[in-house]
Amino acid sequence: MIIEKLTIGQTELVNVPADEKTLLDLGVAKLDIAALLAEAKMTQLTAQCQHARSYAYHTSSDGLAFDYLAAVAEFGESSEQATTAKQAWLQARQTIKTRYPKPE
Repeated sequence: MIIEKLTIGQTELVNVPADEKTLLDLGVAKLDIAALLAEAKMTQLTAQCQHARSYAYHTSSDGLAFDYLAAVAEFGESSEQATTAKQAWLQARQTIKTRYPKPE
């Protein structure tokens, strides 16, 4: 886990290892370390969630979106084919969101 940007005094550091010893060695106040580590953890969890969702959308729902668009183009938006395709697409998206909830 890393801290992408850390400013200590007037020095800006990038990609700092997010561990207590390193932060203490760099002169970060002990009281500030817990908040920095929690923020780094949240950043990591958010990035992992975004990556997992993006991959799942690509492999599981994007094709269904194209099926829906094709059904709309061929049969019209209110057609049974388009409605069925849209429901399948939106259900796939919801499944992905449920499987990979955003961290809080």
